[in-house]
Amino acid sequence: MNIEDELRGALDVSAPPPTTTLDVVMKRGRRRVFAQRAGAVLGVFAVVAGIGFSAATLNQAAPPPQQADRPDAGPATVEHATGWPRVDTAPQTPYRTWSPAASAPPSAGRAVVNIPLCNIKAPAVPRPMGLGAEPMAPELVAKWRGRVEELLPEMTISKVIRFPSHTFYEFDVSDSGGTGSIRIWAGRFTGTPKASADDGLWETGDCEPARRLVQPDGSVMQLHAVRPFEPFQTLTQALAVYRKDGLLVQLEQRNYGSPDFTADNPANPGATRRTGAGRPTLPLSEEQFSRLGPVFAE
Repeated sequence: MNIEDELRGALDVSAPPPTTTLDVVMKRGRRRVFAQRAGAVLGVFAVVAGIGFSAATLNQAAPPPQQADRPDAGPATVEHATGWPRVDTAPQTPYRTWSPAASAPPSAGRAVVNIPLCNIKAPAVPRPMGLGAEPMAPELVAKWRGRVEELLPEMTISKVIRFPSHTFYEFDVSDSGGTGSIRIWAGRFTGTPKASADDGLWETGDCEPARRLVQPDGSVMQLHAVRPFEPFQTLTQALAVYRKDGLLVQLEQRNYGSPDFTADNPANPGATRRTGAGRPTLPLSEEQFSRLGPVFAE
């Protein structure tokens, strides 16, 4: 064997094992950390994308936002609406939007309500005994007042005040927003409750048809819209109850109460005049006010 063959035999062996240096370890570590971080970021993106897709899907599945029950009533009359449906008939066209006269402005700092005004239409069929003409027994009114207190535990209800010369009753309704009041008076109608309710649909000057709920016995409860008056930007809302026995009981909530009256004539303690502006809102929401309907329909 010559020297060339010996050299070839020496070189024909397995390669030595690879050597792991510090530099190689550092590079491998950096690649591993990068891969872990990239995986975490991609996971977050997937979760966020999933949440966004779910939110979009829920928004599409949810019912569209509902418009207010009455045209922009302004900040002073924002109400929680009752579930009573409106009477299925065309609305009236407003002739203008309410604004206070220069001689009777709202109290300082009180926003002017933006309520459309429509024509008041008296019932076509005259009532044999109009509102205030039907006397109500004091004990019956006291019973009604007790039921009102039960149905409105969140409100403070005052004692009933009777006005003999007008045959109606009132009591204050108060909460942290101030004191308002409810007036009750009664009359008589002829025909069916529904026919009489239809006849009185526009008697308070509503623009949108009133909300109505019919009882199983045929009695009709009709909730009218908020109506502004002067002075002090007075607000009222009527709830008419046409009972099956021909009795019409009407409730009217107002944004003022007994604290807003002062004695007008020292010689006549019963004579008072309105001097206070009352509260900026009605004391009851539509939902609260509608709770009282069945009390008077029974």
